[in-house]
Amino acid sequence: MDETETAIYQSPFGAIELKVRDRKLVGTRLCRDGEPSADGRRAGAPSAAMAPFIGALRRYCRGQDVRVEAGALSLSGVGPFARRVYDELRKVPFGEVVTYGELAARAGSPGGARAAGQALGKNPLPIFIPCHRVVAAGGGLGGFGAGLEWKGRLLRHEGWTVTEGTIVKSNPGGDRSKTCVYAGSFDPPTSGHMYMIEQGAELFERLIVSVGINPHKQYTFSLADRLEMLRQCTRGFGNVEVDSFEGQFLVHYAQARGAGYILRGIRTEEDYRFEHAMRNINEDLEPDVGTVFLIPPREICEVSSSFVKGLAGFDGWEEVVKPYVPEPVYRRLLVSDIRWADQSGGAEGSAD
Repeated sequence: MDETETAIYQSPFGAIELKVRDRKLVGTRLCRDGEPSADGRRAGAPSAAMAPFIGALRRYCRGQDVRVEAGALSLSGVGPFARRVYDELRKVPFGEVVTYGELAARAGSPGGARAAGQALGKNPLPIFIPCHRVVAAGGGLGGFGAGLEWKGRLLRHEGWTVTEGTIVKSNPGGDRSKTCVYAGSFDPPTSGHMYMIEQGAELFERLIVSVGINPHKQYTFSLADRLEMLRQCTRGFGNVEVDSFEGQFLVHYAQARGAGYILRGIRTEEDYRFEHAMRNINEDLEPDVGTVFLIPPREICEVSSSFVKGLAGFDGWEEVVKPYVPEPVYRRLLVSDIRWADQSGGAEGSAD
């Protein structure tokens, strides 16, 4: 028998631990935020046995179903009813939900909502068996083994607005004008970024805040750190989703995520010239995706990630930096051993 292989996949929603044995997926664990086991580890070049499952997660993060054959999922020890529940649940497509009662009926047990919930509570393969798509009657979130924070992230990714324990469809009828993407490097997030997020959440029914990854750029914080800071900063917004993308033009990413608009900030005349040119190029690439420009208030108009990092490290920097970053970012800066004051670089773009 083959040994069990373990890998950590750093998704935009948090770290996901995968276990594979005999070329079958035997376990999926959605790691809690800040777990030491999830820090800094990621699936780099997966083995031949692990590759199909890492690939499936990458597809899911791009807005598609995982699409793994049932025979590749190990359900050893799972009873007949739970197997029927899991089989029916795998038929629920990306972006749709089902109630516990409906799922039980589909599995051949009308009135078995409680039993279905118990089966889902023992689901060994979340996401691959998408138990996050099961909700309570009336739109309540119900339960989730990894916690409701995780369930909310996954449902937002699939187009739902989650507010105070209930969900509603963010983009009914596929109206792209209700969804907007706000992208940047967020290295780290600043009060200027938060202004843009707050305004975007007011203007649109669904706001996707996405970390763009430039392989030619060196970042101060890891992708996992930046995603976690953004998740903490946006916890109070029911219609904000945190995501990341790589190897795509921003406008193509927005199109793929069902967004009708891109949100951009303009701080300076240099920003305006750059963003004006990009807006025209984006229109050539994707005519159906528009651009919304916002100018931050005067008191934060000059705040950028480079500005914040340039202040850190000097005597008394803690009090100087505090007004320019959200509280979760400030706490992260205080425990970091990195000193940025000696870093140099050119001017940042408007969405740094």
